[in-house]
Amino acid sequence: MSVENGIGASVRRKEDKRFITGNGNYLDDMNRVGQAYGYFLRSPHAHAKINSIDLDAAKAAPGVVDIFVGADMAADGIGGLICGWGIASKDGSD
Repeated sequence: MSVENGIGASVRRKEDKRFITGNGNYLDDMNRVGQAYGYFLRSPHAHAKINSIDLDAAKAAPGVVDIFVGADMAADGIGGLICGWGIASKDGSD
């Protein structure tokens, strides 16, 4: 049983053709002046507590702009990060 716009309904996807023909645009394909990349490192252990982090080597690595840890997020009122959480640009755009 299928409802026109409900669960189980066949949904026509608009973007498929460009991706299956090799014309899709992925973030990894884009390069902008001043572009930076973000990386989230999470514990491989569920509910694990991180007792300490030595960031000296990471901060000294070439190309590193900044490093943020949980305490930084809490201090800025951001709180914990969840999967799929968006990060806005400095100008507020997504």
